[in-house]
Amino acid sequence: MDDATLAALIRAAGLEETAREFPDDVREALATVARQRASLPRTSDPTLEPTPGHLAPRR
Repeated sequence: MDDATLAALIRAAGLEETAREFPDDVREALATVARQRASLPRTSDPTLEPTPGHLAPRR
């Protein structure tokens, strides 16, 4: 993960103070999240994606 992406993720997650105190831990945690996210099955067919609960029809 490049430094610009890492910095953007730190800002988005509100981890600025934590990243200053524990930079290696934050870098490793965000790398773990990126690996886990990459392993999730994804499809380009929107009909195969799950429907969000607020859009699902009630029975």
